[in-house]
Amino acid sequence: MGILASLLNRIPGRLETGLLPLFFLLCKLRHRFYAPDDIRDYQYRRAVELARYASRRSAYFRNLYAGRRVEDFYSLPFVNKKKMMDNLTDYNTVGLTKEEILAFCLEVESSRVFTRRLHGMNVGLSSGTSGNKGVEIATRAEEMYMKAALFARFAAPKKEKLNLAFILRVSSPAFNLSMFGHKLTYISQLDTIENIGGKLDALQPNVISAPPSMLKIIAREAEKGRIHISPKKLVSYAEILYPDVKDYLIRTFGCPVHEIYKCTEGPIAISCRCGNLHINEDLVLVEAFDGDGSYTEPGKPCRKLVVTDLHRKSQPIIRYELNDILTISPAKCPCGSSFRVIRSIQGRADDVFWAKSTATGRWQCIFPDYISRAVITASEDIDEYQVIQVSPEEVLVRIQLMEGASQDLFDTSRIEANMAGVFKCYGCGAPKINVVFGKPDFNPNSNKLIRIHRAFEVIDDGK
Repeated sequence: MGILASLLNRIPGRLETGLLPLFFLLCKLRHRFYAPDDIRDYQYRRAVELARYASRRSAYFRNLYAGRRVEDFYSLPFVNKKKMMDNLTDYNTVGLTKEEILAFCLEVESSRVFTRRLHGMNVGLSSGTSGNKGVEIATRAEEMYMKAALFARFAAPKKEKLNLAFILRVSSPAFNLSMFGHKLTYISQLDTIENIGGKLDALQPNVISAPPSMLKIIAREAEKGRIHISPKKLVSYAEILYPDVKDYLIRTFGCPVHEIYKCTEGPIAISCRCGNLHINEDLVLVEAFDGDGSYTEPGKPCRKLVVTDLHRKSQPIIRYELNDILTISPAKCPCGSSFRVIRSIQGRADDVFWAKSTATGRWQCIFPDYISRAVITASEDIDEYQVIQVSPEEVLVRIQLMEGASQDLFDTSRIEANMAGVFKCYGCGAPKINVVFGKPDFNPNSNKLIRIHRAFEVIDDGK
C-alpha cells in the first residue's frame, strides 16, 4: 500500500464526511491513485466502522449482530428490503417511526410537494419496479457529501461549469442546487413533453440526465425541430441503457452517453471520462455472488448483488441484497482507475427468463441480453419493443415501428425465429411467441420502461 493511501485511509469516517471540502478532495484523489489493496483496506475500515455504529444506534442491527464480531464483516448476515421495511422503526438510527415515515411519504406523494422534509431530513418513497415500496432516509449532511461526491467524480464538459438538467419522476430537496459554480436543475418527468422541451430550451443545459426512454423522446423532439438544444453529454439512469438506444442518442446529438447507476441503497457507479461505468468503491462496497454463495468471477454475470453504503448512517445499508444482475469486467479501464468497471447491467432477477432444459428437465436461466438481441436484429423498422415471458410456454413481444413503417408489410416471423433460436441455444424447447403491435407498457409502480420482464415466479431454479 502506498504511503499516501495509508495516510488517507486512517482519516476517521466522521471527520471525512463532516468536512465537505475534505470529502470532495478525497473523492477526487481516491479513484485516481488507489490500488486494489488500498481500496480493500479502505472499504473494510469504513464497513466495520459503519457496522459498529449501527449496532450501537439501531435496535434492529444490535439484535442482528448479537453474539457476532463486526470485525468479521464478511461473515455478517445479509439484510433486504422486506427485512428493512418490516423493522423500519428499529432499523433507522434517527428516531423516526415507521408510521410517521409512511404517513409523511404518502402525504408528499399525494400533494406532489417533494421539497418537504420530515424533522429536517430528506425522506422519500421508492416505488420499486416490483411494487414493493421502500424508503430512503438522508440527513442534510448526508445529502451534502453525496452531492460533493457527484461533482468530484462527474466528468463535466471540458472548460465548462456543469449545467445539468435532471429529469426524474419525483423531486426531492437534493435535486436542485448550485455548488462550486456548478448547477443542477430538476425537471419533472411527469410534465408534458411540450413543457419539458420549453424548460430545456430555456435552460440550455450542457448535460442532460434522464432515463433512456425519456432521452429517446427528447432526441425525437430534437430531430423534428421542436427542441433546440446542444448538450455536450447525456447521462442515463434508472432504466437499462440498451446499445440500440445509446447508438441512436449518439447519432442524434453527436455527444457521448454516460451512465449513473444509483438506487435507494446507494450511489453504486458512475461513468468515467472514457465512458466506462466504474463502481464507486469509496462510496459503496459491492459484492457479487453466484447461486452457490461463492464470489462471482469477473466477466461472468452474478446471481446475487450485495451492497454496503460506506457512509450513510441514518439508514444503514449493510450487506443489503439487491435484485440486480450485472457483470463486472476483468479488465482495468484505460482511464487508469483501479475502481472496478461494470461491463453490463443485465437487469433485475425478474428480467431473467427461465425455461426447462429438454435434456435434464431442470430450470435454465436465459439472460435478457440475448432476448433483446433477438428482437433488434430482426428488423431496422423497430423503434421500441417489450418482451414479456408470460409463462414458461408463452412469450409476448410488443413492437412499436418507426414512423412511416407499415405493420402490414412487417415480417413477424423473423422475431419468432430469433426468439426460438435463443431458447434452443440454451437447450430449451421454444415457447409460443406472440408478436403484437403497440407501445410498450411502462411499469405502473415506478413509471420505468422495462423492456424484458418475466411475469411468473420460478419456484425451483435448479440449484
